[in-house]
Amino acid sequence: MNHARFVISLDFELFWGVGDTQTIGRYGRNVRGEWQAVPRMLALFRYHHVNVTWATVGAIMCRDYGEWRALRPPSRRDARADAEDDRVRQHPELFFARPLVERILDTDGQELATHTYSHFYCNAAGATPAQFVADLARARDLAAGLGAGFQTVVFPRNQVSPAFLAVLPEAGIRVYRGNAQHWLYRRGDAVPGGMAGRIVRYADAFLPLSGSGCRHEQVDGDLVNVPASLFLYPWSAFSEPVVALRLRRIKQGMTMAARTGALFHLWWHPHNFGVDLGYNMAMLGEILRHYRYLADRFGMESQCMGAFAGTAGSRPAPAQPLPAADLCPWGTP
Repeated sequence: MNHARFVISLDFELFWGVGDTQTIGRYGRNVRGEWQAVPRMLALFRYHHVNVTWATVGAIMCRDYGEWRALRPPSRRDARADAEDDRVRQHPELFFARPLVERILDTDGQELATHTYSHFYCNAAGATPAQFVADLARARDLAAGLGAGFQTVVFPRNQVSPAFLAVLPEAGIRVYRGNAQHWLYRRGDAVPGGMAGRIVRYADAFLPLSGSGCRHEQVDGDLVNVPASLFLYPWSAFSEPVVALRLRRIKQGMTMAARTGALFHLWWHPHNFGVDLGYNMAMLGEILRHYRYLADRFGMESQCMGAFAGTAGSRPAPAQPLPAADLCPWGTP
């Protein structure tokens, strides 16, 4: 029997995931664009019968600044903390998106997973497994307020560490997204070789430098590792000449997985689609149509990450695209 699987996981983080590297002036438009991108992606996933794991930063589920501030643990007041507090208070649409999480939960075949509560960096100086467990517990409490739970985690910046893996069962987590065991990826966001390594990693998006991307789940006691295959780089005017090569690279990997009974795991961030949404949706549509071909030809199945723990979501029924409603409670994004 062919057990080929197509897996998509999304790191849904709003500005929590980029605040240490981006400014609102430079990247705020990308994050605001998620208010349109998430419903459009959900519609496309449902139309093509594709189950998706949404690894969500827990703070996104706060109703507003006041709830987030009440949940925030006491800390020393300094200029850096004050700047973060002001940014969150002044731009709530970049940090809180409870209506989008509700839309995900209301869409068949979609899995709510955790990306930790605070976009927790396991490799940060002073980070401990005990802090990590407490952070996950806060995310779980917020999800419970929406009538949801989770058993899947995606580590922020792909910072997968044995010490932090060891405490996942304590936090009720059974599945995680691991890194490819290739020198380009095994250390997550820490790319060997500096800028040269990053150039090679980008080139791997359209040339098979690290292999086909075919993977197999890895079971280790109570945990299942569903390793990533490739990151889906967004469309841009700069990258337009190589978009066809990137799509061919992805589709060739998917086809190889379908033929050999492997899995192919594609991932990205919704804010990657926050600008140039039409181009990015066209690119995603081509990938999903190729999945439907592989499903018909080889029996490839779409699975959420949680399905690897034996809790597969229901197969979504055919449906019309979701209405393009304005979900943003803060006004036009």
